[in-house]
Amino acid sequence: MDNIQNIAKLISIGMTFPTVILAAVVVYTWLPSAINSLKTSSLESQEWFIIGVIVGFIGAIFDNIFWVIPWTYSFIGVDLYYKVIPYGILFNIIFRQLCIIIAAYCHLKAAEMTFEPKIKYLNNILVCGNIAGLIYSISLILIKLF
Repeated sequence: MDNIQNIAKLISIGMTFPTVILAAVVVYTWLPSAINSLKTSSLESQEWFIIGVIVGFIGAIFDNIFWVIPWTYSFIGVDLYYKVIPYGILFNIIFRQLCIIIAAYCHLKAAEMTFEPKIKYLNNILVCGNIAGLIYSISLILIKLF
């Protein structure tokens, strides 16, 4: 099993470089349009979509940059792995989960504005998702307490 995990780590480490480079090119390509979109008084569906692309790929860049560090330490057997890995949760919250939530909101907002007949489910999805997360988190606290 160690061989499979080491191969997977090495593949992931190697794939981080094209992932970050391509994500940076996407951000570089679309950032001017996203900035122009934010300067307008009201956003159209295409502008919501572009902003979602930017937020999602910026999150991917930072998430991948962080995770290549502990996986590299783990692969070469450096103890710094154990000092870096606890910070992974912070990077997950900000650059993976929050960026995906914002990007998904933007993409769904674009879809909501595009489709006929108009769909109005975005706020319901956000509320349901937050309630589910809250209930799960509270249940974990209760499990830990009892």
